[in-house]
Amino acid sequence: MVDPSIYMTWTPAPREGALNNDAQLPAVYIWLLGYLAKAVVAQCDKEVSVNPAAADPIGVFVATIFSNTPLLWRGESLIDILMSKFRMSCPALFGLRGNDKTEQGRARLGWKRDKSTKVWCNDEEHTARMSGIAAGYAAISLRDFSRTKFKNPWPPSKYWMTLASICNTPADETSNTQFTVLKAIISSNETRFIGFYGTAGKAALKLALVDFPIRANRERGVNVAADSLRTVASVLERDHSLVLDAESGKW
Repeated sequence: MVDPSIYMTWTPAPREGALNNDAQLPAVYIWLLGYLAKAVVAQCDKEVSVNPAAADPIGVFVATIFSNTPLLWRGESLIDILMSKFRMSCPALFGLRGNDKTEQGRARLGWKRDKSTKVWCNDEEHTARMSGIAAGYAAISLRDFSRTKFKNPWPPSKYWMTLASICNTPADETSNTQFTVLKAIISSNETRFIGFYGTAGKAALKLALVDFPIRANRERGVNVAADSLRTVASVLERDHSLVLDAESGKW
């Protein structure tokens, strides 16, 4: 038996009527959740990176497992175990910043490195990996629990915090990885996000897709990644008649 709070960012108090109210849980259960977390991130890395549509089933699966009442501890989800894997693999989702052109910056931003040769993966591999993991994260955090009795283990407010942590980056600290991650969490999720936040969501998308790329630090080689966000804004205007134009001020 082990203390689950070791693997959480906080310690919930015992809750009347809740299952698993004791101070400990079986170690094998924690191990299984850790194993599952690694598999989820690996699936995002390998499959979602080449097929973004594969993210949604992963989001449904994760939401089902981590909101399942018998699998909670004192009525609270143990999804922090999964999110720790996401943070290690794609730190930009949690507000970490760095320069993709430096060794230290790459380490901070989750670039993959060959264990034997110590050589970093190439730009294409890194972009695909970050895109897949970020899309999987969005599919998990933008689930609608309004019609279920279960509690959302990672609600849309977490997605908002991720969006804000990236868009609030000072201009001289922006990176290619950030723009890649931002595009991945927004693409194909725009209407779902607006469904949760309405007008505030539209304003946030304008900030992310129009205003933030303008502030990009072009000296860090982020031109292509930053400009790709403008294409997402164009798709929104074409497919949903949603104008996110900096000059017109309309959205």
